[in-house]
Amino acid sequence: MRPLQLVNPVDLKPGRTYLIREKRPEYAHLNCKGAFVKNDYPQHEYQCTITRFTNVVITGNKKSTDLGLQDTYWNYYEADALTRAYTNHVLREITGDPSFMI
Repeated sequence: MRPLQLVNPVDLKPGRTYLIREKRPEYAHLNCKGAFVKNDYPQHEYQCTITRFTNVVITGNKKSTDLGLQDTYWNYYEADALTRAYTNHVLREITGDPSFMI
C-alpha cells in the first residue's frame, strides 16, 4: 500500500475528500474524512486558518454535516488512487501482462 500524501491547507481543492488527522500524538485516534469546502484565512497575525469540511465521517462511523478545523492542529491527506489505477492500466498495456501492478 502506498502512503498518503500530505496536502497543505492552501492547496486543498473544493469538493475533494481528504483524510483528516490530528497532529498531536495524544489525539492521534481522532481520524475522520470529509469533503473540503473552503478556507477562512486569518484577519490578524494571532489567528490561524480555519479549514471547512462537509459530509464528515468521524472514526466509528459517526457523521457530522459541517466541520471547521484550525490548521495548527490538523493534517490533511489525499490518496493517489486514481493516479495509481491509471499508471497500472498504462503499464499493463505496455507490458502485455494483465496482472501487472505497481
